[in-house]
Order: sequence, then structure tokens, then C-alpha cells
Amino acid sequence: MNEIRGIYQTAIHPGQINIWYEPLQRGKARQGYTIDPDEIPGIPGKRPEQFKDNRHHGRISPQALRKITKAVDYMVYLVPRRKYFTTADGRAGNYFLSFITLTLSSNQIHTDYEIKQHCLEPFLNEMRKRWKISNYIWRAEKQANGNLHFHILSDRFIWWADLRDSWNYYQEKLGYVSRYRDSQKAWHSGGFRMRETLNSKWSRANQIKAYKSGLLNDWNSPNSTDVHSLKTITSVRSYICKYITKSEDRQDIAGRLWGCSYELTNLQGSREFTDGYISQNLDRLQMPGICKVYKGEYYTVIYITRKILQDNLCFDIISSLDNYLRERFPDYHPPELWPSELAA
Repeated sequence: MNEIRGIYQTAIHPGQINIWYEPLQRGKARQGYTIDPDEIPGIPGKRPEQFKDNRHHGRISPQALRKITKAVDYMVYLVPRRKYFTTADGRAGNYFLSFITLTLSSNQIHTDYEIKQHCLEPFLNEMRKRWKISNYIWRAEKQANGNLHFHILSDRFIWWADLRDSWNYYQEKLGYVSRYRDSQKAWHSGGFRMRETLNSKWSRANQIKAYKSGLLNDWNSPNSTDVHSLKTITSVRSYICKYITKSEDRQDIAGRLWGCSYELTNLQGSREFTDGYISQNLDRLQMPGICKVYKGEYYTVIYITRKILQDNLCFDIISSLDNYLRERFPDYHPPELWPSELAA
């Protein structure tokens, strides 16, 4: 009688399917076999090797890159391409995901830890409570001037004026708006004064416009935020991952480089044994010309989109993934048939 020495497991995620062979290992404390995936090299779940120098030095590690990419995949999959919004001034429209940038309005004089604790963390709390944002990813970077700034990918629309007012409120907790106001008043003490060093990126006409706007609000509303539209980007996943995970030779950042909402952590995907109908679906996806497939010594990765699954009638995989998402994200409602551009 042949002894079963292992099984094939499958983890289904919105952007990829991981397949690996999992040997059965005999347990020490009892008879029979137990599965210990952390002891098997090259499969999902393997514990990362620890090094003497465990600091990030301002660079995203390969392991962090995989986590960020997976979180972005889930956000792209979860948020409908067309979602309606209404602004505070009565305007309306559609949006997909929001890509936000937060900057300090004057030279940084506090530590990175203090900026995150007193500015970023309360701002994220307000995002969750005020704007009901469930899923988000943030990334800390240093500007050329050494100031810390943040990029945030969120699943809901925030009107630019509310966004700016909120961020300015929290950065003023450390006095950055006041220092901006004092600096602007001193620079323009004799009337409008051109900043020649900014002329290549900021025309004279735009500087005059900003000067008049500053006078109206007494320099208390610095342009410290930006909302980037993702509607015209062909591949949201590629753009966001490249932007968030880029590494530049600038000053190191103290503390965490990135973070995300709780729901986007520890994403295990829908787990299935590779047999029956699931196996038939996987065989279909690995046929030439259907998907990009990577085969390693211990595992296989199939890169998918929902459209690919639909076109190839892989409804068992779709059903398994949708059931996992319903359990993991209570507000998730599986789409009927999503438009093809969502797969981009």
C-alpha cells in the first residue's frame, strides 16, 4: 500500500494563485503526521532568515515588497472601478482609488517618530472614523530637503479641502503651519516676491495666484496635500507598487517605512487542496498563452485577473476567493461581471 507523503495546497489571492507541495512530517509528541510549512524551504509561510543588521536603511525589503504588492492587489480587487461621490460644495462624480500625498509645511524639526505619532497616526484615525475608510496603505519617504512626507492609497474619496484642513490641523499640533505662516509673511513683507529657485516648476503666474490665496487666509492654509487621480493610469497595480516601494539614496527614516489597515495584514488567501474541480481550473489556467506562470523547485505561481478567471470558466476558483473575501472583509459584495478594464 502506497504511503501518502505529502499534499498539494493552493492559496488563491486576487492577483495570483500559489501552489506548493507540502510534505507530511511525523510529529514528535504523537503518532501520525503533522504539517509544518515553516520547516519547508521555498514555500509560502517560511520564516524569513534574521540578520545581525535588521534595520531597513530607508529601503523596502523584498519581503515587504511582496506584502505591499499583495495588499494593493486586494484593494484593486475590492473597490469597484465606478463609485459615486458628492463633495462638500455639491459637486459629484465617480472615482476608483485615491492616492494621497501629505507633506510638512516647513522644515522638519521633530524626529520621524514624533511626526508619525502626533501627525500621521491621528490623521489615519480620522480617516477611519470621519470618512469611513476601511482599507488603506501608507508609505513614508524623505523629500530632497530632508522632510518626511507620506503617500496613502485609500479606498474612498476625500474632498481636497477637507483633506488639507485635516492634515494642517494635525501638523499644526507640532507648529508647522505657524512656522509656514511666519516664513511667508517675512518673505512677502514688502509685497509679492518671486521665488526664483522654484521658477522651473512653479511659474510666476502660479506664484502670484498662490500669494493672493495666502493673503486671503492669512497664510493659515498651506498647500500641504495632493490627491492624484488614478482614473487614467492603465495599470493601477504596477503604478502604485512602483511608487510606494521605490528606494532612493536619501536620508534614512526612523521607524516603520510603511503600514496598512488591519484588514490588509496577514492575507493568507483562500486555501484549497489541489484536487477535484479546483485542479481542473488550475490546469486550464496553466495552458500556453492563458496566464503568466512561474514554476520554482517547490512551488508554482499563476498570475491572474478576475477577467482571466471568467474568460476561462474558472468559477470554482472565483467562488472560493469570493467566500474568503466575504469572511475577511464584511463590506465586500462580489461583483456580477466586472468591466474588463478592472483587470488592468
